[in-house]
Amino acid sequence: MIDYPDAEDLLIAYLEPIVDVPVHTRVPRNRPPKWLQVRRSGGVQDVVRDRPRIDVFAWAADDGQTHDLLKVARSAIYDLRGTTLLGLACYEVEEFLGPTRGDDRETGTPRMWMTMQLSLRTS
Repeated sequence: MIDYPDAEDLLIAYLEPIVDVPVHTRVPRNRPPKWLQVRRSGGVQDVVRDRPRIDVFAWAADDGQTHDLLKVARSAIYDLRGTTLLGLACYEVEEFLGPTRGDDRETGTPRMWMTMQLSLRTS
């Protein structure tokens, strides 16, 4: 049986100390003023690799803080390329959607997101 990594959990553990804000897979009931959401939105798996496509959303008090938070997360994710920083090999990082503004419809809070795809070694 192939053991595919949980890319969301791996990214949360990796990103939280770097961005220094809470990182969740779901929108929390009590939203922090500044936080990230990491959500798998697709991707394919084969015998050797998992290629998760990951949406990363940033929420903050204003456009500048939101942009800066997403920029830090983006750079940190690109830093995974060719490393084992997640605890397993990350062969490649690709960007499918660059930073995009889209305020939260429910709260009007500034929000930006991007979509990245990783190529991770199965364990």
